[in-house]
Parts: sequence; structure tokens; C-alpha cells
Amino acid sequence: MTDALSGPLDAYPVPRVRVQSVTQSVRFMPGGGAGNTTGALGKMGLPAAVFSKVGDDPNGAFLIRELAQAGVDTSGIRVSAADSTPFTFVGIHPDGDRTFIHTPGANKTFCPADLDLERLFDARFLLYQDLWVLPKLDGQPGADLLAEAQRRGVVTLLDECWGLGPNRDLYETMLPHCDYVLPSLDDMRAIYPDKSPDAIAEHILSLGAKTVVLKMGAEGCLVAWTKRGQTPISNSEIGLSPHFVRIPAVATKVVDTTGAGDCFDAGFLAGLWQDMDLESCAKMGAACASFCIQAVGGTTGIPTLDKVRERAEEK
Repeated sequence: MTDALSGPLDAYPVPRVRVQSVTQSVRFMPGGGAGNTTGALGKMGLPAAVFSKVGDDPNGAFLIRELAQAGVDTSGIRVSAADSTPFTFVGIHPDGDRTFIHTPGANKTFCPADLDLERLFDARFLLYQDLWVLPKLDGQPGADLLAEAQRRGVVTLLDECWGLGPNRDLYETMLPHCDYVLPSLDDMRAIYPDKSPDAIAEHILSLGAKTVVLKMGAEGCLVAWTKRGQTPISNSEIGLSPHFVRIPAVATKVVDTTGAGDCFDAGFLAGLWQDMDLESCAKMGAACASFCIQAVGGTTGIPTLDKVRERAEEK
């Protein structure tokens, strides 16, 4: 997906009332969960490949070129002459929050036939990013992909995006095949409106996910896990009941929160790649997200792996 990020945006135009809003800048960048997470991994110097679909248009060429320059393997991106490249206008508000105007394009036709499955499964980790954005993959097709990945010994992860609208059934279909689930609390409240963060995490675990990392913005994250073969937090004793730990956010200047959750995923994956325990992985996620929100764009502020690790280890 290509993003056009513009701000600060104090309000959207209203026909015949306020026909124009003025911002200070606009910036075009790779975006979407897959682009942000793999782009952040590439900038940290870690191997990452993206499997996606774009249109045969300038936005698609731009997206492939920019991700490749960030060190991402883009050979899994399919180019379609029949679709446009997914595009999002991102309005960055004065407090760093953002809103979106999205054109799905090739996301609506991206399907299992577009994937090189042997290359997809030839990985140590497989992150299914942006659930609720890919209607021909979300739900049972995605569950089948994750189940096959697990069967082949690949560690599976799942994240979601508001996308075409949160759907509880699609989400819960995929949970039994996830080693790690990394959802946003704001989005989870749309499908579990009466549950607390702890109850949301416990419910996700009850449906078969092995570990939940619930991202809560400025409140940090909640990590929940059971005994199912997971690396214990700080090597502590694990019982049969779910265990919970909260990891604080890293306090930094907030410029733009676009991609913060995606960069959290990248930091968490970087921790897994280094065989860290869950608490350290979550701290890596928080540190990577903190770099993200200091600059406009999903991956603009992401530094080297060493710098992310240094921030994660700060007391």
C-alpha cells in the first residue's frame, strides 16, 4: 500500500461549509501493515520478505522500489494489470493521531493463488498482517495458511487492521493457528465491547492462540500466555491458568502514530529472532514503536537493531 501522509490536519473539509483544509506538508511512503513491518525490519538490518499485490501503476512501482531500498525482499509482490495499487490518505492530527481515507485496490482481489506457497513457508516466522483488509484471504483461507505453516514448523503471528470493518467470526476462525496474536485494544473493543483488556486476552487464549500481546497505545501492552510450549517470561514458573504481565510504553515525543502498531510487531519479531523471552520481545516492540512515532510516516524514524535494543534495555 502507498500512503500519502499530510498534516497537521485540524479538520476535514465540509462541502459548502469549509471547502478546504490547509496542511503544512505531504509525504508519500510505503504503508499498510505489511509494508511498515517489513520496512522496519529491513531498516533494523533483519531479513524480511513481503507477499502482497499491487497494480501496474506508478504507486505500485514506487512501493516496490522503496521497500527494496529498505532491504526488503519484494519478489513475492504480484503486479496486477487489472487492479490499482492500494492507497491511503493519512490525515495527521495535531496530537499525532491519524485518520484514513482508503482505496483498497488490489487488496480486494489478493488471494491464495497470488502466493508462492513454498517460498512463503520457507521462513522461520510468518506474520499474517492486516486481517480485515484482504477479503479473499481473511478467515478460512488465512486459517489454512497459518495451519500449514505451523505444520511445517514455522512460527505464526497474526495482527489486524480496522480495514473493511472488524469481523469477530473471521478473527476467531484464525486464532487456533496462531503462536502469537498482536492486536490493537481499540480494534478489539469493536468486537468485544464488554470485555476488559485482561478478559479480551483470556478469551483469545481460550480460542487456541498460544500468546497474546495486546497493544494499548500510551498504556503500553498486555502480554498473556499459557503453558503451551511458550518461553516463560523472565524464566518464571508457568501454571495452567493464563499469566499476565504489563509492559509500559516508552515515553517519547509524539509526532505521528501512523504505523506504531506495525513497528511494534517488527520490534517483537526482532526479539523472537534473537531468541529473547516474551518480556524482552515486548520491550523490543515498545522501543521500536517509540522510534516510529517520533517522525512522520510508518518507518521514517526506525534506526538500527542495536539502537532499538539499547532503548528496550533502558531502565
